[in-house]
Formats: sequence, C-alpha cells, structure tokens
Amino acid sequence: MAHFTKAQAETSKLESAKKEFTDGNFAYWVLRVSGSDGQYKQFVDHNLAADASVIDIKSRLIGHLTGSEYYVKPTPPVISGSVEFGGNVGETLGTG
Repeated sequence: MAHFTKAQAETSKLESAKKEFTDGNFAYWVLRVSGSDGQYKQFVDHNLAADASVIDIKSRLIGHLTGSEYYVKPTPPVISGSVEFGGNVGETLGTG
C-alpha cells in the first residue's frame, strides 16, 4: 500500500473526530478519514492534546496519511466518548 502524497492527503475528508475517555479522563483521539483513494481509514492518536483544534487534527491526519501508519486498532476498554467538530465532517483536510 503506497503512501499518500501531500496533495492526495489534503483532498481526503474528515469523517469523525472522537475523544475517548478512560475512567472519566481523556485518553486519546479516534480519527476517521475518507481517503482520496476511496477507502476509509482510522487512526488512534495518543499525542494530540484533549483541546486540539480542528486545524491541529487535520494537520495530524495529513501526517498520518503521508506517513507509515494506516490503521491503529483502538485499545479497549472505551468507557465513553464525545463527537467533536461534527460540523466539519466532509471538509477536505487541506482547508483551515
């Protein structure tokens, strides 16, 4: 599976950005993307801050798509979650 170019990553679309919590404490983000190749991808990011902006998330996703990781299985258990930036679903990653 070839890596995305930056241009291909930027035309991919944000599908969801969910914060995951363990015992009530923020644990990580689960990020889902509709790739410009027509495939859905999911990333679990433990390095994004709980208060990350949508621009931070899009930049991170571009990095994931152009890097070596394509899918990271979420670590159970998921205690609770919240959908963030729902209004940005469907936006291309190359826009701010």
